[in-house]
Amino acid sequence: MFASLSQRDRRALMLLGGALVLFLVLQFGSWLPSSGGTQSGESIEAAEQRFQVARARARQKPLVDAEFGAASQVESQMEQRLLAAQTAALAQAEMRELVGNLLAGEQITMQSTQFGAVRLEEDAFAQVPLVVNFNCGIEKFVNLMAAIANAPRTLSTRQIRISPEQGETKAVRVQLTVAGYLPVSRTPELVKKTGTAGGAF
Repeated sequence: MFASLSQRDRRALMLLGGALVLFLVLQFGSWLPSSGGTQSGESIEAAEQRFQVARARARQKPLVDAEFGAASQVESQMEQRLLAAQTAALAQAEMRELVGNLLAGEQITMQSTQFGAVRLEEDAFAQVPLVVNFNCGIEKFVNLMAAIANAPRTLSTRQIRISPEQGETKAVRVQLTVAGYLPVSRTPELVKKTGTAGGAF
């Protein structure tokens, strides 16, 4: 049958056969597993995961930076409001001057003062208390408490004792314990003392 075909038909059949072989090779070749196919797929998947992680970190970075900046600002403000003295003894003198100025600002006369024992406050600070005695009217005392809360240094009231003044006046006698704070690094003797006490049994 092939012999009865013309040369033109034979040439067409040969071209058709070649095309069929090429088609089968392409079809079946796409189904056969490639030795590097799995590794390539894994690399792409890993790259996509790394990209997603990098993008998530990039999105979170402004938030993290903002939170760190806010925390640093708060810490800086706290440090600025600590007592400026470099030792506990100087801090006591600073407390006396600071509280004296607050009393004078409310036109209250300081009668006497007493230094309390400097002690550790948590792990990072040293508390520097000052006991002060004075007489004043109720309104002036209220104003003094507001002034202490808004002082340029961080102060806390540790103890308040109030008794009425004798006579018909509306004045009161006050014993007030106010504390300022130092970084614990400025009181190495306190840290050493605390450590020795903690190590004893």
